[in-house]
Amino acid sequence: MVNSLSGMAVREFLPEEVMAVAERYPRLLSTVVGTMEGVFDISAEYEGSLVTDSFTVKITASNPNSELLPAVYETGGRTERIAKQHGITDLRDLHRNPDGTACLCTKLVERRKCPPGTTLLNFIEVLVVPYFYSLSYYQKHGRFPWADFSHGGIGLLEFAADDTEQPSKEDMLEILKVFRCEPSWKAYYKQLRKPSAERACLCGSLKQFSRCHSRAWSGIARLRAEVQRFNLDSKKLFRPQ
Repeated sequence: MVNSLSGMAVREFLPEEVMAVAERYPRLLSTVVGTMEGVFDISAEYEGSLVTDSFTVKITASNPNSELLPAVYETGGRTERIAKQHGITDLRDLHRNPDGTACLCTKLVERRKCPPGTTLLNFIEVLVVPYFYSLSYYQKHGRFPWADFSHGGIGLLEFAADDTEQPSKEDMLEILKVFRCEPSWKAYYKQLRKPSAERACLCGSLKQFSRCHSRAWSGIARLRAEVQRFNLDSKKLFRPQ
């Protein structure tokens, strides 16, 4: 049996990993092969703010959005109640994908924090706990406890603008893959080839890019430089499959 976090397309968790998670989170149970679900109890602190809370969740080895990490679902209806409480109509604003999976982080953070070989318990500790911490925090304060990013490719550009680490070639290939999947991928391609602050924003608002999403515009300049540094053929990478 192969670890689901090894980067290979597998649908099972290692038995010893399931045991380690069950020991740390005893109300999370292995129900069927490749699935753990139940009550997820968290107690975490960020900048002096302690959050102790519980969520009903499901974690599956199969993930429609990642070849590297498991999928996480909040199944108790808590996300919907938080959205209703704060007048949120799009659950993506609470970092839930349209398919119901939790959007734990950007692809770059995913690769850096949980590289191949990461254990299931470590994945939970470094990505899942902060996700539910922030959701609980949002319910109480109406905001997230740390910098938030927009959805999809725009959010990835915002992250690139703020990122203090230099991306690797593998990071760049993953970023370009995400952009290629955007409905407006041609606009991303044009910006990376010849950046222009005057063009309509990539979000589709028709407003000037640099004014509508200024952080994303800064991210374009950063990634353009990285494309040139690695001598990547963006035309080839954006070619329709």
